[in-house]
Amino acid sequence: MYERIDNVLLKSGEHVEAAVITGPDAAWRERILELLGHKPPVYNWQNAELLSEEVGVDVRFYILHRDGTPISHMMTTTLQGVGILGHVWTRPDERQKGAASALMDRLMQHFVAQGGQALFLGTGYDSHPYHLYRSRGFEPIEAGRGLMRFSSASYADFEATYFAPVTLESDMQSETQIVPLGWPHWPTCPALFLSDYAGVVRNVALKLFGRMLTEGPLLPLIQSERARRREGEAARAWVLQKNTTGATVGLATWHDDVQWPDRRLVDVYCHPDYWNEAPALLSQLAVPPDKYVIAYADESCEPQLQAYYDSGFKIVTTLPRWLAIDSAQSGYTNVMLLEKR
Repeated sequence: MYERIDNVLLKSGEHVEAAVITGPDAAWRERILELLGHKPPVYNWQNAELLSEEVGVDVRFYILHRDGTPISHMMTTTLQGVGILGHVWTRPDERQKGAASALMDRLMQHFVAQGGQALFLGTGYDSHPYHLYRSRGFEPIEAGRGLMRFSSASYADFEATYFAPVTLESDMQSETQIVPLGWPHWPTCPALFLSDYAGVVRNVALKLFGRMLTEGPLLPLIQSERARRREGEAARAWVLQKNTTGATVGLATWHDDVQWPDRRLVDVYCHPDYWNEAPALLSQLAVPPDKYVIAYADESCEPQLQAYYDSGFKIVTTLPRWLAIDSAQSGYTNVMLLEKR
């Protein structure tokens, strides 16, 4: 659906139109895909999916266009007002005219007016886009990195409400559910994996160590999981989701180990208040029994280790000072290798 926002006067003196296109939208699909065609294949797949069918998330393509030809673009993908800002792009011959700044202003105004709560993004640290986002209310998540977040109110208040577990025992059974990984979890995983919670080893197969943006790493997994469902195969990635807010509070996956062909690799990571549900999340992984299964955990996250113990894993060895605890390498943590036979 196309929604006009207003006219924009560029620095060149030319007027163009600002609009937001809510996916899916067949009329604008090819024009937007052409504009973003320089992206890696998995992102082109993602854009085609979100422009072609309803996938259970709110997808908005913000554009500046000249007579129907897009020249600048930004996208938000959200669930219940929480998600990702990405695909920021202006055609090279249209740059230095203020297009990105004008479009960013309108996107942020629209996001807040629509009840948006939080957005996450990744960009080059201290780059021009980095300062564009900072001037619009985005904050760096860690010093010296281009991971950023925006919240329409206090981020601490957002996080406390978004992840808060229920306190009434009668509500606990309906508070969370375990479901196969899908599109609704793409915009909600960043809030969990960019958090400052215990646990550096968050998903070895996806190379998620410490605070990292899941925007890119999750896409190939979502793509393969959707293909498995079409073929009637068992899911290899399961999510623990909080029903009231839509938050992802846990993720468990299994993969064939790319380093060791006789092993399969299991990963699980949860919000601190939901580690007690990790064994149930792990139990959804129908890992074939023909090979040994391994997992990794670091000493900073005892609940993660306990979840593996409760699921039948035992420590094989400890790798001393194996992994930096943050991007500044201010310290190192021991990593435990576990195995389940």
